[in-house]
Amino acid sequence: IVFGDWSSDVCSSDLFWIRCTPKIVVTPEHPLVDESVEIVISNLPANQQIIIEASCKNKDGDIWKSYATFQADDKGAVNVAKQAPISGSYSGIDPMGLFWSLTQTDKDPFKNTLKAQGTLNLCEVLLSVFSADKLRAQKTIDRVWPDVESKDVREQGIVGTLCYPKNMKKMPGIITIHGAGGVPDIGLAQVLASHGYTVLALVYFGAEGLPKNLSLIPLEYFKNAMRWLKKQPQVEGNKIALLGQTRGAELVLLLASLFPDEMGAGIAYSPSHLVSGDHSSKEKSAWTYKNKPVPFMPMLSDQEVLEGVKEGHITLHKGTIDDPILYTQFSLYHMKKISNKIKDVATIPVENIRCPILIISGDDDQQTASPVSGKSIMERLDSMGSRIKRKYVNYPNAGNHLLTFPYRSSIDLPFIYASSWTIAGGTPEGNAHAVKQAWQEVLKFLDETL
Repeated sequence: IVFGDWSSDVCSSDLFWIRCTPKIVVTPEHPLVDESVEIVISNLPANQQIIIEASCKNKDGDIWKSYATFQADDKGAVNVAKQAPISGSYSGIDPMGLFWSLTQTDKDPFKNTLKAQGTLNLCEVLLSVFSADKLRAQKTIDRVWPDVESKDVREQGIVGTLCYPKNMKKMPGIITIHGAGGVPDIGLAQVLASHGYTVLALVYFGAEGLPKNLSLIPLEYFKNAMRWLKKQPQVEGNKIALLGQTRGAELVLLLASLFPDEMGAGIAYSPSHLVSGDHSSKEKSAWTYKNKPVPFMPMLSDQEVLEGVKEGHITLHKGTIDDPILYTQFSLYHMKKISNKIKDVATIPVENIRCPILIISGDDDQQTASPVSGKSIMERLDSMGSRIKRKYVNYPNAGNHLLTFPYRSSIDLPFIYASSWTIAGGTPEGNAHAVKQAWQEVLKFLDETL
């Protein structure tokens, strides 16, 4: 049978589908979780419209779905990597659009959260092909989680998880530094390790033997962690990279300026060029150095917030799941209000950094004023005559949560921070593009600098 010769009447009937079943081919057949795939549907009627649906579950059993309508070519085939959908949960040619556009099917707002999104089973994605409202074929894409060693670390005062590839003796080292949430991303560390690195997902508060909260944390702890990692048998050479987001990015820049001989490279996602406090009711510094609090930019007072509202710089939100707080507006207003004296002492002295640095931000960051900070950091380095290798990338339509591997659901969903609901910002398309491009930038940067 030559499928292209079938008439439209025959193709739209069940006669064709009785005789032939569409064939779904995914290449590679068992991709790594951060690897792109090519999806081809063949054995279709020529020029037939089909709907491809992707679905997977999170740990609560909730189903997340995406879909795209395609038209087969005159040979009865659809190639998702080379065709733009007619309609669907994403637009444009994108081989992984069905993955990053996955959305919760339950409309309950408390099931549409960043926490629920973070527990999606990315290793089992079901593809379903529909035509004329009938299921024609299905295939499960078995994505492979990295086969790396992971072991808990509790020695010499260091707390974290060490990840490294099996059967590889010595590799460059990376320390990942979490943000204010206090939970390291072990999955990120494992995926990074699969690219040929020994990765320490460091914990610095909220665990036994460490400060309870992000307050008055000795920066010497991180110096000790860097020296500890260098001594591990899985680590090659004396150079290691630090990688962090938001408060973790603040730490990367601060540590690189204070301990320039300890680091080989620094990567800062959504950073601030100013040191922040511990955000407690009786605000103190988040960090100490040589037993002294590190100077910081204090939070806005209630009176200053009201002034910002009156001047039209701040829009108040309830902090509920339906009306989340947008924190960046507070940061931007604060930068205008603080005195030069406070700004001078709270600014990270990036001119002291001697290692290469990569700075990444999203132009729609709703958590921090990272685009402003990224620009300020580069301008300070330029004005101080710094000669270090440096690069700053700011992605349009992207938010704060960019430090992850690509091809995960990129829908911006609310989460709880400081007892209130908030969001990270960005469109699904903008976040997906930024995460993918930033991941490639990071891997290239690490390969060139370590």
